[in-house]
Amino acid sequence: MAENLANQALEDDEPLFDAADVAVFLDGKLVKYFNGNDMVSVSWTTDNVTLDIDAQGAGTAVRNHDGRGTITMHLNRASDTWQDIMGYGVSTGYHKIDISTPYEHVYAGKALLTKNPDINVGGTAQTVDCAFSCVNIALEGNKNK
Repeated sequence: MAENLANQALEDDEPLFDAADVAVFLDGKLVKYFNGNDMVSVSWTTDNVTLDIDAQGAGTAVRNHDGRGTITMHLNRASDTWQDIMGYGVSTGYHKIDISTPYEHVYAGKALLTKNPDINVGGTAQTVDCAFSCVNIALEGNKNK
């Protein structure tokens, strides 16, 4: 009985996630009309800390200051943002990406569209994954306490 009450208390503390509370901006313009479940993916290129072990087992930890990564927007091709991105072309022009969720704030001030995205045409919703290579992706907590 006590275990059930403890589990219920944990469940009551869990917030209800609402994707409408997520805001994604590209160059200050709100991005709308995503491909379904995934809106944005963020992936860092390198580990924050690396550990090297020598032949005798002595370890050295090294802090990495490389914040490079990729931010991919999963868009429906009817999105105005996709129309904007096609106008960019693959270029050396930097773009700003700002993502705010109820849990985190992710942003990059120097993002490049390094290649045209792959496009698939079929009988389902027409989607495109636009990947931006970023010089530094910052991550901050955003949870209201």
